[in-house]
Amino acid sequence: MTSGTPPWQAPLASAGGTPSVSRPLNRYKGAALIGDDEKQAVLEVLDSQSLFRYYGPRPLFKVAAFEQGFAAFLGVPHVLGASSGTAALRLGLAGLGIGPGDDVLVPAVTFIASVGAIVASRARPIFVEVDEYMQLDPADLERRLTPRTRAIMPVHLNGICADMGPIMAFARRHGLRVIEDAAQSCGSFYGEQPVGTIGDVGCFSFQLEKNITSGEGGALVTSDDEVFRRAAIYSDQGGQFWTSHAGVRDNYGGQPVIGENLRMNEITGAILGCQVAKLAPILERIERNTGIVRAALDGVEGLTLPPRVPQRDRHALGVLLYAADAEQATALVQALQAEGVPAAKVYGGQPVYAARQILNQWTIAGGCPFHCREAFPEPVRYEMGMCPRTEDLLGRAVGIGVGPFYTEEDLDDIITGVRKVAWHMR
Repeated sequence: MTSGTPPWQAPLASAGGTPSVSRPLNRYKGAALIGDDEKQAVLEVLDSQSLFRYYGPRPLFKVAAFEQGFAAFLGVPHVLGASSGTAALRLGLAGLGIGPGDDVLVPAVTFIASVGAIVASRARPIFVEVDEYMQLDPADLERRLTPRTRAIMPVHLNGICADMGPIMAFARRHGLRVIEDAAQSCGSFYGEQPVGTIGDVGCFSFQLEKNITSGEGGALVTSDDEVFRRAAIYSDQGGQFWTSHAGVRDNYGGQPVIGENLRMNEITGAILGCQVAKLAPILERIERNTGIVRAALDGVEGLTLPPRVPQRDRHALGVLLYAADAEQATALVQALQAEGVPAAKVYGGQPVYAARQILNQWTIAGGCPFHCREAFPEPVRYEMGMCPRTEDLLGRAVGIGVGPFYTEEDLDDIITGVRKVAWHMR
């Protein structure tokens, strides 16, 4: 390369050139900030010998403190800690009374847990097309509505918000409940409102890769007193039961039900209590770093980026590109990965219903929702091609991950790597 030649005109790494990024990148978010605060909080729980949220030799009630802190951050009256993000979805559906005979509209692009929670509730997932931001497309809701539809589950993927205004308007017009899957978007805003607080219920995950983390863990949020009560008792074996010490536990009152154990433990609560305090600065860095990469790539020849929508993508966890076709997208991903750029096809370029267990409706046992004619007299069939726009978008989409703790050098090298590939493939 001669002096003065832009770095993106250097030979591609896939053709024997030097990779643009030659070191591991710290893609983690809250996990990257785990330190003395979390260590001290966990040691306090261990010293108390009280790892269960409701009692112990010297209970510290760390889960309750986390719930209060997260509720204050989001501006909601109710937060319920759960054992995972999937558990939070289960609790949200239970709180809303979703079950056999009910259909739930869910985007065709999501993590499989969204579908799994619906099926575990013995309700039926009905797949909806997504827009160019990989979020549920409100324009497709009317076409997917069934006589049995009871709820909509928008999924805020990768820090970007679903378009909640028209989704909520559609839901209210048709008398539907809305459960927001905000597992990948803790702290993201739709306009001025935090995701998870717009629908009837919001559900969050604190798995290792999430904005704040305890390794595993989840939370349900709601402003509906009765939905919260139902979810809370369901998480604690249904409420009002005899304990091993011959006492009756009834934390929330009302009619008990047969429930499950989906509770959060005190060590998880201790870690998350510290992480919540770090969420705001994490979000600031997410907004900054993604903004730098997107601005540098916008307008580069050969790259097509969806237009900015500040109301929805302020805290996006990366940049989405579109190739002309699926073949070009595959070549683009391969070249970018050779450069060391954290690029991939979104969910492998496949809708969630492409999973064999969903296409074939394989469950661990029979009965609802797929084998119970009494609740669902008319069967539902899943097949490739049922959301054609989604399949086209996924085939052409390339996601580039941007971590909040990437250094300036990391950002510069990622930008160089993408521009290099675009220049050679134009």
